[in-house]
Amino acid sequence: MNKTTIGKLGERFACEFLESQGHTILFQNYRKRIGEIDIISLQNETLHCSEVKTWNEKNGFFPKECLHVTKRDRMRKVYFSLLQEIPALYHLTTSFNLLHITEKKEVRFYSSIF
Repeated sequence: MNKTTIGKLGERFACEFLESQGHTILFQNYRKRIGEIDIISLQNETLHCSEVKTWNEKNGFFPKECLHVTKRDRMRKVYFSLLQEIPALYHLTTSFNLLHITEKKEVRFYSSIF
């Protein structure tokens, strides 16, 4: 499988996981010129902006390294762009998350990682 196919499969697992936890998926691959947020979901008055990483743990996996300063800044800018487009979301609490999909198709959810 190529990297794109693996990534799409990982995002599908991530969406299924989030829905099983009571999230409503609002957007997948929400893109702006400045960046992208893989999944934007809503759960209990919290807007979750999630990055999905499908990663082979044999190569080592360090969640904080996946969301380096540049990636975090881009996610924030995309989030603020979303708020400009949909002002009704302003009142929600926001959580920036990471979903790690393992080679065994397990989902590890890191909430409010930054």
